[in-house]
Amino acid sequence: MAPVGSSPIPVIPVSPRHRILRIGVLLGGKIVEERLIRERAPVTIGQSMRNTFSIPIEGLPAEHTLFSLDDGRYSLRFLPRMEGRLSDSGGQVNTLEALKARGAPSHGGYYQVPLTDSSRGKLSFGDLTILFQFVTEPPRQPKPMLPASVRGTFSDRIDPQLMVIMGASIILHFTVMLIALLRDPEGDPGIAERAYNLTFKQDTYTIDLTQPKPDPAAQTGSAAGSAAAPVKKPDKGPEPPKPEKGGDGKSKADQIALQEQEAARFADLLTGEGQNGTSEGDMSKRRPGAELGAQINEVREGGQQVKVGGGAGRGTRDGDVRVGTGKGPVINGPGGTESAGGGKNQEVGPSGRISVADKQSFDESTLTGDVVLAKIQSAYMAGLKRCYKEHLKKDASARGKVTLSLTINETGRTVKGTAKGFANEVDECIGNLMSGWRFPIPKDKDGDPTEASFAITLQLVPD
Repeated sequence: MAPVGSSPIPVIPVSPRHRILRIGVLLGGKIVEERLIRERAPVTIGQSMRNTFSIPIEGLPAEHTLFSLDDGRYSLRFLPRMEGRLSDSGGQVNTLEALKARGAPSHGGYYQVPLTDSSRGKLSFGDLTILFQFVTEPPRQPKPMLPASVRGTFSDRIDPQLMVIMGASIILHFTVMLIALLRDPEGDPGIAERAYNLTFKQDTYTIDLTQPKPDPAAQTGSAAGSAAAPVKKPDKGPEPPKPEKGGDGKSKADQIALQEQEAARFADLLTGEGQNGTSEGDMSKRRPGAELGAQINEVREGGQQVKVGGGAGRGTRDGDVRVGTGKGPVINGPGGTESAGGGKNQEVGPSGRISVADKQSFDESTLTGDVVLAKIQSAYMAGLKRCYKEHLKKDASARGKVTLSLTINETGRTVKGTAKGFANEVDECIGNLMSGWRFPIPKDKDGDPTEASFAITLQLVPD
C-alpha cells in the first residue's frame, strides 16, 4: 500500500511484444549472417540474389521458400535432402526423418510442417547449417541525431560575404549585357554586300504620285474668302548638311561613290563578260556547245558535209547509215564466258531455300524465341544461305535439318553458338558466323540483364 498522504504512482500499461523469427546461417561451421525478421513475410533461400538469404551452395535451388506464411502463421518447408531437428510447442524434439515417417505433407519437391511461436530447430544441407527460433521482438533503437545546438539552421550554413559577392557579380553581368544590347552600333555594309546588291537587282514598284486636278467651281467659290486671307510664304526647310570630309580630303559622298564603283567592278569580274568579251571573267568560251558550234561552222566553210552517227565521208555500201550491224570483239572472262558476240551465258550455281522447322527457349527473359528468329531472318539469313550454297556446289541434292544452339549473354552477344545436324563444313561455317551475331539484351522479371539460351531448327532444301 502507498503511504498516507502520498499520491499513487500511475501504472503505465505495457503492450505485449510480438514473437518474431530469428535466423542464423552457418557455412563450414562459421556463422556468416544473422537476422531478425520483424515483418511477417515469407523467408526464401537459394543461389539467386533475390532471396532473403543468398547462399552459393551447389545443389541448392535458385529460389526456395523455407518459411511460408499461411493466415499469419509460419510453416517450415524443408527439402528431401535436408537433415536436422525440430522442437515443437511441448518441448519434444523430432528429427526430419521422423516427421516424414509420421506423415508430414509432401508437396512434390518439399515437405511442410506448421510452426508455433515457441518452435525452434536446426537444418543441415551439406556445408550449410540454418538455426532458427522465435524470440520476443526487441525494441527498435532510435536513430542517432545531433542536438539542435550543434545542427544549426539553414541560414547558419550560408556565408554572407560569398552571397554579397555572387549578388554583385550577377547584377554586373546583367548590366553589361543590357548595355551591349541597347548600344549595338549599326555597321556600314561592306564591299561584298554592295557587290551583291549591284549584281542581284531588287524588285521595284512604280507608284503614281500625281495629284488630281482641282475643280474650277470650287476654286471660284473660295476665291472671295481667299482674297482677304494673307498669303503665307512657304517655310524654308532645314538646310542640307554640309558634306563631311575624310582624312584624305575627300567628302564622305565621294568615298561612298568610289566604294560602289569598286563593288561594281568586283561583281563584273565574278559574273560579267566585260566589253567585247575581253574581261577576265569572260564566260562565253565556256558555254555549253560553244566549241562544237565553232567546229561545225569551220567544217561547213570548208565545203565538207556533216553527218551524225556514220562519220564524215564513211558509210555502208548503199550509202545509208545502219545501227548495230557490226560484231564487237569477243571478251573472254576468267570463267570462259563470252560476250559482245553472242557467246555463252554465265552459268548460275545451285541455290537453296532455308525455312524454320522449330524454335525453343530455355530461359524466361524479355528476349523471346520469336525476337531471336526475326533478327536471324532479317540480318543473318544471307550468311546461312551462303554456307548452304557453297555445299550445294559439291552436292546439289543435299537437304536436311540443322539445329542452332546459342546462348546470349548480358550484353546481347552470342556465346556458345554451335550448329549440328547437317554436313560438317556447313555446321562449321554457320558456327563461325554465330560468333558475330548480336541481339537485344535479355532481361529478367526485375529488369536486370541475364543470359538466355535458345535452340532453332532450320530446314535446308535445294531449289
